[in-house]
Amino acid sequence: MRTFKSITEKITASGPLWVKDNAANGTNRVSFFSQLQGKKIVDREGNSVGKLTDLSLRPGETLLEISRIVYTSNILGEKVILPMSSVSSINGDIRLDVARDEIPPGKLSDQDLLITETILDRQIVDIDGLKVVRVNDVLLGQVKRSLSLVAVDVGFKGILRRLGFSGLSKRLLDRLPNHIIPWSYIDPLDPNLRSLHLKISRKTIKDLHPADIADILEDLNNKDRLLILDSLGDETAAETMEEIEPEVQATMVKQMENDDVADILENMNPDDAADLLGMMPEKKASEVLDLMDEEEAEEVMELMRYSDRSAGSLMTTEYISVPSGCSVSNIFSLLRRSGQEVDMIYYIYVQNDQGLLLGVMSLRDLLLADPAQTACDVMKKEVLSVLPTATIEEVTNLLSKYDFLCVPVVDRDGKVLGIVTFDDALDDIIPEDLRKRMPWNYHKLRRVRGMA
Repeated sequence: MRTFKSITEKITASGPLWVKDNAANGTNRVSFFSQLQGKKIVDREGNSVGKLTDLSLRPGETLLEISRIVYTSNILGEKVILPMSSVSSINGDIRLDVARDEIPPGKLSDQDLLITETILDRQIVDIDGLKVVRVNDVLLGQVKRSLSLVAVDVGFKGILRRLGFSGLSKRLLDRLPNHIIPWSYIDPLDPNLRSLHLKISRKTIKDLHPADIADILEDLNNKDRLLILDSLGDETAAETMEEIEPEVQATMVKQMENDDVADILENMNPDDAADLLGMMPEKKASEVLDLMDEEEAEEVMELMRYSDRSAGSLMTTEYISVPSGCSVSNIFSLLRRSGQEVDMIYYIYVQNDQGLLLGVMSLRDLLLADPAQTACDVMKKEVLSVLPTATIEEVTNLLSKYDFLCVPVVDRDGKVLGIVTFDDALDDIIPEDLRKRMPWNYHKLRRVRGMA
């Protein structure tokens, strides 16, 4: 978790209080929220009136400032809300500058954000470490004249404090690493902070590989997933959705608007789009198809007609094909134009005017060919293919035996319908429990190989 390590290396923590020389903010007199929660509330006359349960936040100049305290009354057990202006000191007990009989009834406004509801236990995405962590405690500090939220604790020490084990031996606590993130490093996805969907360096999440983004989303709750997905843009969102586990995909699309689903499906590979549509209730799938581009919707519907565990159900209709008379130089021009839209560009299929498969060539064949030669001159005429009714096992055996990266799917007349890539076939035959035990970069490795 490189990001948190680099941040927390600059922070020292000893004992129950975190002390840091922060000249920029002038932060001092700091304490963790867990150390204040449950503290006795004492009125001006020294009478105990209750115990602190929560603190309310409001946006300040640079940080979130504590605006109100919330405590449970000793008498009726009800919640009492007081502005921070009524607090005279926080030193051991929390002392008020009003008497019990003078405590006014207070209430939270729409702008008030409670620590327990808004920040505590919320998830943070560590972009650098590609991990999701949880806020275990909140660090408060006196900044100028206001008590403010200055950092969050995502480490095991925060859990121990919450459980009341902060009194463990200093030797044991000192062995545990500090994972405290200054608030300035945190960028909320939700400006209202009603749910703290956080990540480090929000602008860089789009630069991650879609498989890495998918790994992050799978560890989040569904609301967080949809917020991050919405920030990616249609193309990156589509590539990310293709990498997400099917059960997570199904959960996500249930709560997505139909037009948002349609936008993503239009940017997905047709075979992946067909799989995702197949998970939806029939009514929702039909509504989404109606919102999609007509040509792309027809491609997806064609794939959905094939039975499960067949070559037809696995194939994608996105591949590179050229007419037999196309020159090598023109083929390279075509690859430059279409290569960004098609994942599998290693094989180029040669077809006649009726779409019948005549031959195949690889990128290696093209690189070694004379630019003036035609596809017919360079292609290999003996092409192994499968029917759309072929089983996944038959396709996999063919790919494995000849070390192919993909295999074309043709109808009984020899017309190309699509291709099945090795990674799609592999994904379908590997049991789900084994896939989960695969190396973390399995998706990335297979994608790189597929584009070699």
